[in-house]
Amino acid sequence: MDSSIIGKIDKARRYAEEPERVSLTSFRGSFHGDHNTYEVSFDSGVWNCQCHFFDTRGVCSHTMALQRILEGMLDQAEKPAAAV
Repeated sequence: MDSSIIGKIDKARRYAEEPERVSLTSFRGSFHGDHNTYEVSFDSGVWNCQCHFFDTRGVCSHTMALQRILEGMLDQAEKPAAAV
């Protein structure tokens, strides 16, 4: 293995131990809930989920779970869901 890739692997390992280096501003993904799979997105501090509960309340278990998983990594403009 060449020495330059070894250095990159070490650096990646160090970065992975410092999640505060990451600030997510947008993403889209699938959330596999108990009853269905929903597309969840985050863009410029705004959450969206395809589930019916989110449509009626603007927050749901899927977005709240992702907020917990990604704590400290979401862009500071992020508006937290009620009761996370």
